Amino acid sequence: MTKQFIHPDDATRQAAKYAQLVQNGVNLRAIVAQMLRDIDAMRQAQNLDGNAISNHPVILAYVSKLASLTRLSTEREVAALEAIERLANGDAVESEVIQL
Repeated sequence: MTKQFIHPDDATRQAAKYAQLVQNGVNLRAIVAQMLRDIDAMRQAQNLDGNAISNHPVILAYVSKLASLTRLSTEREVAALEAIERLANGDAVESEVIQL
């Protein structure tokens, strides 16, 4: 396992602050949009590659929040993967909706 040293530059500090703020959020679209802005800012500030971004604590915090909002479990993930295959083939699917 390799490790990365993360410098707390302005972009990373701001991204970390936003990642903290979204932990109480419920607007999936706004959270994803902010995550994308933070990825772009951190990538530009530190010239990070895909592996560094995918394993960055800020991004892991966002992904954790997304998993929480979607009530993601292994069962729901498998069902979603099966559903997207059917949808891609032109078949209708039924999907469970869990209230927040």
